[in-house]
Amino acid sequence: MSQLPNLDLNLLKLFAALYQNGSVTHTAEQLNLSQSACSHALTRLRERLGDELFVRVNNRMLATEHAHQLAKTVLPALQMLERGLQEARPFDASEVHTLTIAATDYTAWCLRPFITHLICKFAKLNIRFVQLEERIAEQALEEGALDLVCGFAHQQEFSESLAQLNWFEDAYVTVRCQSHPCSQALELSAFLAYPHILIAPWNERRGIVDKALAKIKKSRTIAVTTPHVLMAPTLLPDSDMLLTMPQRYALQVCGRLQLQLEPPPLSVPNYQLKLYWHRTRKSDPKIEWFMSQFCDFHDLAHT
Repeated sequence: MSQLPNLDLNLLKLFAALYQNGSVTHTAEQLNLSQSACSHALTRLRERLGDELFVRVNNRMLATEHAHQLAKTVLPALQMLERGLQEARPFDASEVHTLTIAATDYTAWCLRPFITHLICKFAKLNIRFVQLEERIAEQALEEGALDLVCGFAHQQEFSESLAQLNWFEDAYVTVRCQSHPCSQALELSAFLAYPHILIAPWNERRGIVDKALAKIKKSRTIAVTTPHVLMAPTLLPDSDMLLTMPQRYALQVCGRLQLQLEPPPLSVPNYQLKLYWHRTRKSDPKIEWFMSQFCDFHDLAHT
């Protein structure tokens, strides 16, 4: 076995934190160090590795090329080490923990009651939401950069690498302002005659409605495309646009925004809101604890 360099693990933790957030101040806070201690540790690391590692530019610590190369091996190694140490002992909710969840604005909104409950109950728990930039961030789940993904699907699915919990199923409704030019119940011809708002969380050009229309060889006119479910209905007042969106959120905002809603005049499949995590972390005490809390709160079972 080749000899490992005699390097303090705490210096590698500092390197990883500084590489990820680009700030000595934030790194010091994250590692519970004074800024002075953090700066001295960085000096030791620079001397030990013979490279500046980070250059200060506009109050940001930018990584050198050597640091970029080092990060490719150090960051995954630290994540594996951390995961292994966590799995070696039971989860203690009284300690400080960070849970990272990727979500869209809507799926994060759906999680809100549970997250509020969790934070009130466990004071040291830190929930970190990050933007879900793809439907399922499988690689980030495997690497441990994400703990969970809160996403949705329109059909039953199976993955060899991902475990999932089916949370709830909901329908889509078509929404318009109360002063909309079409005062009657929407028929398909009227549905196609007016411009639409497309909700596209991952910048896609077609949504589930467009796929349903394509099956009957029809298409609609998209006037506005947005990744944000929560913002989309605010565009409807005083417009002739139509919006097909999750019924659960539409019922929350239709009164305040003076909107009317009805089922779309074509067959659009329901969506299932789901939680995903990687199968390699099936026995991770943190994931097991979170899912247990979630299922107890919602009276659900794993699927």
